[in-house]
Amino acid sequence: MLLRLAWLLFNSGAASVTVPVTPPRPIDVLSAFPELADHARTAVRLHPEPDCPGPYDSSIGGPLAWPADEAWPTCPGGKHLKHRPPHRPDNVRGERSTTQFAYRGEITWDEIPADATWPMLPVMQVYARDVPWFDGFPKDADVLQILWCPFQHYYEGATVPYNGIAAPFVHVRYRSSRDLSGGFSTPPEPLAVGEPGYLPSPCLLRPEPVTEYPHAGALGEEFEARVQEWETAAFDDMDPEDYEPRFRWELSTAPGWKLGGHEPWNYQGYGGPVRCHSCGSEMRFVAAAASLEWDGGTASWAPTEFLDEPVHRRRRQEPTDVRLGSSETMRIFTCPVSPEHPVISDLQ
Repeated sequence: MLLRLAWLLFNSGAASVTVPVTPPRPIDVLSAFPELADHARTAVRLHPEPDCPGPYDSSIGGPLAWPADEAWPTCPGGKHLKHRPPHRPDNVRGERSTTQFAYRGEITWDEIPADATWPMLPVMQVYARDVPWFDGFPKDADVLQILWCPFQHYYEGATVPYNGIAAPFVHVRYRSSRDLSGGFSTPPEPLAVGEPGYLPSPCLLRPEPVTEYPHAGALGEEFEARVQEWETAAFDDMDPEDYEPRFRWELSTAPGWKLGGHEPWNYQGYGGPVRCHSCGSEMRFVAAAASLEWDGGTASWAPTEFLDEPVHRRRRQEPTDVRLGSSETMRIFTCPVSPEHPVISDLQ
């Protein structure tokens, strides 16, 4: 409640912006596990909304405040998986629009020069002024920018992505807004994207702070076993085949696009902290890029007004048009020791 009051005071001058409010959790998890209070973290749900952001806005898929005299990042390596035909970005945008567009025809891998450069696509830009609850900005930085190469990549050796699942290659840049003046780059666009869902549709953000708790496995096998026992006892009227991990889906981490808090759960369970491949330091979870704002297992996180509008429900659920894997979420980690160390990302 105090966090939401702080948001209202912070944004009192922006009365035209309506921010979705996450409903209270269906169960008071601290009454069952009081020790979780010591592990609570504040995450910032971003609640993307399709719009026309500018370079000075916090956005998904919008233009970045990228100085005109600074080189635009390109895919530094890795290998593009070519198991499906690529797509022209203009065609992807056109098919999403409600108006007619000039279809430019398919593009094939044979039409793409072997020495083609691959500019990265803007994915996320967040100004610290819009997310006062997020403590992940390095010293002297107040702008976070995330880009990716819009193809699945595979790698040799223990490099990104962390869990080996093919995904876009991610680049993270921190800036100071004091240095952002004058002209900005019009981003160069790649000839193609590997999947339509790798091209984010422009959205403005409506940030909201929420409290999260860690993966049960992060607190040890004994705690993880207690959680499973509690879930089984609390929902023993259910058919065992319909067992749902309520702590994971409803009580620990929020779904959707977000900053900070606890990282979403991984496929392989909890295998210990994600560590930097360069220095071995524990990586900082920075952001989640999501295919869905909620799904069947996490619908309790959906703001009530979104569920009450069935006509707009899909748009509310998939505002960015991003689709990763089979509707997965990408976890993005950076090294707290040096921003020059490689980013680690994976799908969960």
